[in-house]
This record gives sequence, C-alpha cells and structure tokens, in this order.
Amino acid sequence: MDANPLIPTAYDVILFALWGAAMVYAVVALVSAVRDRRVVGIRFLLWFLVIALVPVIGPTTWFVRRAREGEQAPGAAAD
Repeated sequence: MDANPLIPTAYDVILFALWGAAMVYAVVALVSAVRDRRVVGIRFLLWFLVIALVPVIGPTTWFVRRAREGEQAPGAAAD
C-alpha cells in the first residue's frame, strides 16, 4: 500500500516546526535589538545582519551578550 503524497510525514512536520521555532526566535531577537537603546548606528546594523542572516547562532549570541551586560551593574566599579 502506497502512502498518500499529499499528507506530510512526521519528518516533514518536525522540520517545519523546528524551522518555525527558529524564525520566531530570530524575530524575538530582532525586536529585542530594535528596542535596546544602547545599540545604535553601525553596531545596530551589524547586530541586525548577524541576527537575520545566521538564524540560530545570531539570536543566541545576542541574548548571551545582553545577559552578560545585565550582570554588570551600570556605573559599578569592578573589584
């Protein structure tokens, strides 16, 4: 018995879900970059390109950088 070619296989559904999750992740990172007032000018353009062109690694790098900057209190001297 042949499978119906119009019904996607589980493999297709899983890959589509992963692709969709990666796109949502990238959009969330782009919105976060747009809303960050500390990133302006050429730095913003570079972050935008990294996030948009490197789908998973770019947004992950953006969020890791933000988390590390958030650990450092602004104006606090390092001991």
